[in-house]
Amino acid sequence: MTESLTPPEHEHNALVEQAAMSEELSEAEVQSFTSWKLDILDAISCDMDLQDIDVRVAFRLMQHVNARTRDAHPSLERLAAQVGVHRDTVKRSLARMCDPNGGRHWLNRNRTSRTETYFYSFVTDRLNIVFDGKLDREEKAREAAQEKKRNRLEVARLHPREVAPVPSHEVAAVHSHEVARVHPKHLPENYLNRTPSDSCSEGREDTYPRESIPTEESSFNGWISRNIPDRTQHREAYRLLRERKMTPEILRRMAA
Repeated sequence: MTESLTPPEHEHNALVEQAAMSEELSEAEVQSFTSWKLDILDAISCDMDLQDIDVRVAFRLMQHVNARTRDAHPSLERLAAQVGVHRDTVKRSLARMCDPNGGRHWLNRNRTSRTETYFYSFVTDRLNIVFDGKLDREEKAREAAQEKKRNRLEVARLHPREVAPVPSHEVAAVHSHEVARVHPKHLPENYLNRTPSDSCSEGREDTYPRESIPTEESSFNGWISRNIPDRTQHREAYRLLRERKMTPEILRRMAA
């Protein structure tokens, strides 16, 4: 009589896992697994009780989770190589997250023998607690920002900035076409009414006083026709009048 041989327990678990992995997941199962995975990773990243290395180890461990069985069994050496730390650092991190009494319980683990690799599975006991804490911190941050803004507005209201008064210049109040008629304050008389010949001969009468030069554009054409016989000079004379550059001396030369 032939006795039936029963395979060791760890071999049986491997066969069960292989059979489970061979079955394709439905679209609904894939969506459910993805949502579950993202929710856990989101909560772990906001858990203030975890150390930074714990978040990194948990993230890497999640990448090994089987979508159907929702557990993982990578070796410590593999996780350590992926995270870039020592094997013992990963071991201590996993131990913290597997301790149900340590306030950082995110994992359960089990193995069939001391020589086998642990099977890790994520737990969601802390999910709501962590999310509530995150929302509370966000609300406090918003209130602090609003209070800071209110304080700035209150300070601005009680201590407004004093702007030094800007003295208005007399020329600024004069229309552009009247600027040429304003006498400079630092001169005893309007020296613009005098030609270079006046500076050399006292008492000589100016043939074309500046007051006779028009400032209104509507009277330019008639004035030019009366005072400048040479029509080839009319365009230049019109330009000088518009730019307020016409002087008695220039007029005398053009009219010669």
